[in-house]
Amino acid sequence: MKAEENNLTISNHDFKVKSYWLDQVADFGQPVDYPIVVICPGGGFTFHSQREEEPVALRFNSFGMHAVVLEYKLIDKEPVYPLALQELGKVIDWINQQPASRHIDKQRIILAGFSAGGHIVAAYNGIATDEKLRKKYHLDQFSGQHAAAILGYPVIDMTVKGSFPSDDKVREEITPDKALWKTQDLLNKNSKPVFVWQTRTDELVNVINSLMYVEKMNQLDLPVEYHLFGSGIHGLVFGTYVTKKPGKDKYLNAWTAKWIELALNWLEMMKLIG
Repeated sequence: MKAEENNLTISNHDFKVKSYWLDQVADFGQPVDYPIVVICPGGGFTFHSQREEEPVALRFNSFGMHAVVLEYKLIDKEPVYPLALQELGKVIDWINQQPASRHIDKQRIILAGFSAGGHIVAAYNGIATDEKLRKKYHLDQFSGQHAAAILGYPVIDMTVKGSFPSDDKVREEITPDKALWKTQDLLNKNSKPVFVWQTRTDELVNVINSLMYVEKMNQLDLPVEYHLFGSGIHGLVFGTYVTKKPGKDKYLNAWTAKWIELALNWLEMMKLIG
């Protein structure tokens, strides 16, 4: 495996991606093109949680997937959106421009988003698959399309009371475009399959978020798999010592750690890995 950092640019705006490329295996006797996952970590749009970056990338590596981490736009003087969507579109375009020597299966690009990063992925799954919205948010300048998405304790609807974000000021800092506040309403018949997981006791992102997205997927008759675990705090990642914050045992939850295996089983069922 080879780890790299690359700087990409959109409209004079630079952003960083971290990539984890699998090596070819000589024992196979022939080259293999691997699927690739693009990871959008959480952090409340104020930072990128490193607990949801390299540990997640390496786990996907272990299941035969290249991995890329997108360090998307955060809250500052300008809103997060629509630039964050364009950054994700640029990353997919960048993947499609990679040489054949990278051995990427460009028909199997998977998006994975956690918490705030889940909002970006959830919104992208609606906008990038709708011709009019793709043009409206200037995603039509980029080539390529994702094949599926994985959402972990995602922010879906920013208007849910008692859930992140807590007030209109933060919502406006993320985006004044109210059409982006409810990602479930962006879904359409061309949106891609989704795997979603969350815990019922999530104290930051109310569980109704994931439920609304899954329900809309069902209404559109789109492939979706949903796992609601009975307990666990927000931001568990794997719920193991790998991603536990030092001295904080509340980040341990062996049962929810099974989500990654469930997600990979789902990807195999969807013929997106293996």
